[in-house]
Amino acid sequence: MLAPWIALQMAPDQYWVALVAGLLAIFGHSFTCLAGFRGGKGVLTAFGVFCTLNTNAALLSFATWITLTFVSGYVSLGSIGGCLVLAALLLAGFFNLPYIGWIANSQGPVHWSLLATGIAVAVFVIVKHISNIKRLLNGTENGFRKKAPKDGQK
Repeated sequence: MLAPWIALQMAPDQYWVALVAGLLAIFGHSFTCLAGFRGGKGVLTAFGVFCTLNTNAALLSFATWITLTFVSGYVSLGSIGGCLVLAALLLAGFFNLPYIGWIANSQGPVHWSLLATGIAVAVFVIVKHISNIKRLLNGTENGFRKKAPKDGQK
């Protein structure tokens, strides 16, 4: 949350600076130089960034993450779903769609740059989850309720 918030404080009329700061925070946590340019998948950092940039969309995507994670038992599925909901809410806010567009517009109109950033982050997170998606499809993804069977076991 701090990177875009500090950028907004330093350059309040330059919204793009906050977007760049948010993207750099997400990429920095995903490709940490202190860990050999390996890191997380950027989900929690993206949540923090979008809490600053568009709070309602971020909170609804977090609610989606909680719901999908606890219903399915897979954190990766919740993360993917949460990112898709974030992008969909920003898209709805950009086009000001009835009933759901107002949710993302609560902090003002969704600018095309915020929409592009949200879609880019959603794509980035989903690409980082490709190995999880393959394991989900194969039934070998570890959930928090039980461990997936190893190859050859049922």
